[in-house]
Amino acid sequence: MAWPHHVSLPSGASTAEVVARLAGAGQPADAEDQVTELLRQGGWLDEEFADDRGVAFVVRPLRARGPAPGAEGRLDLSRYAVIRAEHGALILESPVASAEITLHRRELLTAALDPAPGSTSAPRGLAAALREQLALAGFLADPEGEQAQELRYRQWSPHELLFHDRSRLGYRGYVGDGFGGTWWGRAAGFAPEPAAPPPYPGARIGLAVPDFADRRLSEGSYFEVAEGRRSEREHDEESPISVDQLGELLYRTARVRRVHEEDGVEFVDSPRPSGGAVYELELYPVVDRCAGLDSGFYHYDAHRHELELVQPLAHHAVRRMLRVASQGSTTGAFPQVLLVVAARVGRVMWKYEGMGYAVVLKNTGVLYHALAGTCSAMGLAGCPLGTDDAVAFTEATGRDPLVEVSVGQFVVGSSLRRRGEQGR
Repeated sequence: MAWPHHVSLPSGASTAEVVARLAGAGQPADAEDQVTELLRQGGWLDEEFADDRGVAFVVRPLRARGPAPGAEGRLDLSRYAVIRAEHGALILESPVASAEITLHRRELLTAALDPAPGSTSAPRGLAAALREQLALAGFLADPEGEQAQELRYRQWSPHELLFHDRSRLGYRGYVGDGFGGTWWGRAAGFAPEPAAPPPYPGARIGLAVPDFADRRLSEGSYFEVAEGRRSEREHDEESPISVDQLGELLYRTARVRRVHEEDGVEFVDSPRPSGGAVYELELYPVVDRCAGLDSGFYHYDAHRHELELVQPLAHHAVRRMLRVASQGSTTGAFPQVLLVVAARVGRVMWKYEGMGYAVVLKNTGVLYHALAGTCSAMGLAGCPLGTDDAVAFTEATGRDPLVEVSVGQFVVGSSLRRRGEQGR
């Protein structure tokens, strides 16, 4: 049954009889019954296609069907179609399709899309039925039609549109039904990830805890800080950021204030909000120039307010991260400090189904906002980047990319604008 929409059916005993038979997995007496057709067109009926060998494929509607496509002979698999394996069957899905199709015989897909070499005949039997359903559901498209020509389609890459579609509830049911905070990891017998990540073996550097006694007077109101915020990509090389400034920025945006446990799960309290209160994000400063701190690639231990060395700055993957950041910021110069944002995804995905990675990216945006606002308040140059280098992060840290992965970058340094203001 499709959700969320409704359909108006004719009243009367015959309608009730048809619905009762369908609900009991039976067939109505008349296959062309008006009620059955209304339900089929509205996307309320799962349909099985079978022969004497059993079920060949199942069409599960997600919403009402759109208009049937024309130009049947020119139709090919849409660029948005995705085929994956699950429990021995093939699952066909697409963010622009009105249904999902579960295919139990793989050879039918080839026959439905590509007739035998040299054959001029159309698919027959179940292959013909599959092709018809692919067309009706929106899996087929004219290679030179609207998906290839119109901006509303061209602006969406296939993976981005599928991610947008599948990381939201959409037509697939209700929160708790394979989507949302289902705590599926507990039900599957997996232990939750702890709040603190495994440490790195490198040298540890304690950071000073900033004194906030005069901050309310010196920094102004939230309104003033927000209005004065600017993305600054160029830094004051004559007076680079100091280790105390970097430590204060990390302390004010990312430190762990408290950890508490509920039902075996460690929850975190921190200055910024985070979905599920699990705080999966980690900060890795890549330090090129910072007064009072040796250059290198560090991890910020938010539980102890310390830096731990991961790699020297000369490491090839660390230099690559800096190069990517310099290109992403359009300056062509290495930032004084590059904050690499990484996610220990298991902290989130152990709880959430279907939307875990979307939560990670939203939390990254919240962290960007916290960093940008604090840089503005402190008079530092800060700029969030839209790119990062997950491959270089994996090479530099040695972390399993299925467990912890880079999801963002933020450049920070001393402000040329602030120096100019002080000189006036």
